Amino acid sequence: MHDPSFTWVHQAILRMGEKTTKAVEKATDALVKEDITLAAEARDIEKTVDAMYYVINERCLDLLSEQQRSREEVNFLAASQKIANELERICDYANQIAKLVQRKFTRQATEPTSSLADVVGTMRRETVGMLQAAISAYQSLDAEAASKIDASDCLVDQCNRQVFRDILCILSINPWAQELVLDYHIAVRYIERMADRATNIAELVYYIASGKPFKVKPLPEGLFDD
Repeated sequence: MHDPSFTWVHQAILRMGEKTTKAVEKATDALVKEDITLAAEARDIEKTVDAMYYVINERCLDLLSEQQRSREEVNFLAASQKIANELERICDYANQIAKLVQRKFTRQATEPTSSLADVVGTMRRETVGMLQAAISAYQSLDAEAASKIDASDCLVDQCNRQVFRDILCILSINPWAQELVLDYHIAVRYIERMADRATNIAELVYYIASGKPFKVKPLPEGLFDD
C-alpha cells in the first residue's frame, strides 16, 4: 500500500503511540515518586492524544468511504482505527493515574503503600515495554514481533494479583488507610488495563500483517438462529 493517505495514517498513529508512551511513563513515574509535576505533564499529553485520535479516526472513516477498497486496505484502515482507539484509552488511563497523584496521593500520608513500590515498578516497566514493542511491531507490520507481546501480559497480571494480596495485608495492619489503599489499587488496575490494551494493539498488528486473527476462537453453533 503506497497510497500517501495510508502512509499518513501509519505515521500519525506511530506519532500518537510515541505521545501515549510518554504519558504512560510520566503518569506511572508520578505514581511511584508522588510527583505532581510529572502528573501535570502526563495530563497535558493526554489532551494532545485526544486531539490526535479525533483527526485519525475521521481520516480513516473518510478513506474507508472514498472508493471501493481491497480487503487488505480495509483490514489496514479498520485495524489502524482500532489501534488509535486503544492508544486513546491507554492515555486516558494515564490521565486518571495522574489525577489520583494530584488530588489524592500527594495530599495524604502514603507510608502504608510504600511497600508496594517494587512490584508496581515491575508492572510499570513491563507495561511500558509492551506498549513500545506493540508500536514497534506496528511500525514494521511484523506479525512475529506482535505475537511475542502476549507473554509479558501474564507477568503484569501476576504482579496485579500480588498487589491485591499485599493490599489486604496492609489493610489488616492499617485499617485507617482504607481510602488511600483503595485509591492506590485503582491506579494499579489502570496499569494492568494498559497492559491489556497493549496486547490488543499487538493482536491488531498481527491481523494486519498476517490477515488472520491472533487467536482463533471456535464459534458456538446456531449463533444467529432465533
